[in-house]
Amino acid sequence: MEFALRPDLTQFNHASYGLSSRRVMAEGGRLRQQIESDPTLHLGPELARRLAEQTTSVAHALGVDGARMTLCTNATSAAAATIASVPLNEDSTVVVLDVEYSSIRRAWEIACTKAGARLVSVAVPVPLESTAALLAALDDQAPDQVNYLQVSTITSSTAIRMPLPALGEWVEQRGGRLIVDAAHGPGHVPLSPELWGASAIFGTLHKWFPTLRPVGLLWVEPELKIRPAEVSLTWDSVDLAERFSWPGTFDPVPRLCVGTAIEQWLEWQTAGLLDDCEKLADTADRALADIGARPTAATKFRPPRLRSFILDGVTAPQVKDALQAAEIRVWVGNGADGECLLRLATHIYNDENDVDRVTNRIQEVLSR
Repeated sequence: MEFALRPDLTQFNHASYGLSSRRVMAEGGRLRQQIESDPTLHLGPELARRLAEQTTSVAHALGVDGARMTLCTNATSAAAATIASVPLNEDSTVVVLDVEYSSIRRAWEIACTKAGARLVSVAVPVPLESTAALLAALDDQAPDQVNYLQVSTITSSTAIRMPLPALGEWVEQRGGRLIVDAAHGPGHVPLSPELWGASAIFGTLHKWFPTLRPVGLLWVEPELKIRPAEVSLTWDSVDLAERFSWPGTFDPVPRLCVGTAIEQWLEWQTAGLLDDCEKLADTADRALADIGARPTAATKFRPPRLRSFILDGVTAPQVKDALQAAEIRVWVGNGADGECLLRLATHIYNDENDVDRVTNRIQEVLSR
């Protein structure tokens, strides 16, 4: 077994926290021993060099320009840096979709309040059936000039894979910039900043790669000067990676392990294991739909290994309690309109027996 999961547990909540593999945990232990053998050396100038090398390697694996990317603590810290750094004033308008992660929406709310800027929350039609429906909602609720549009590669609770090229074109036509939350991107779907027309992308690596947590990433256009939320010794650096390399004393091991995690992920990809996960997600789609669960999006908007469903007639606590008692781990919560959402992520440790277990348990809840 490549993971330390309890054998009696059915884990479909990979997307919340990720899961470190035994190989990466062993590498992390080795690195920690090395650091503790001489912290002055290994947390000093040597660390900046190693982090720069790791950043370049990760950027290459993701297919993005390493000069525009940095590793950081997590998606939240990268988002905080981005939202605090972009210029806002009383004439600015920021558009945020109501399906965005709650802390991201709150961060924009705080930034706009401080600057006197206008914040527009656009209600996304869920289930999302077409790009045209999404663009119509944007046109209707945000018809004027826009400075920033905040969207996700894949929304967190509703697990909708957003049509980013169309959204990038929409905000460009209004004279604004596209800001992308890619928390569920790396290791799951490709990052394509140029195709999307993105100005900044923040995300995480520990959700879909089997690395130690936490590890975040930030990609920005050269025109944007994004600085860390914490003013540390490297805050003034002209080099993006160095700027984020020292947030004060921290544990660098998760960042130093990412290369090992990506190597293992590539082995899984070559062996077809990730393709199997996609097929299993489709199996779960069919099984849950057969018992009345409603997918949150049309097929073309469903991510490869993350799916979300609306459960009618039940509450989130009812579903959580039933699954918890059965030792089944999924994400359950409320959507923007209070509807009960069930989100599951398939990974290489899942099989059809796991799908049967969660489906049977949900069917019991729905039939009460």
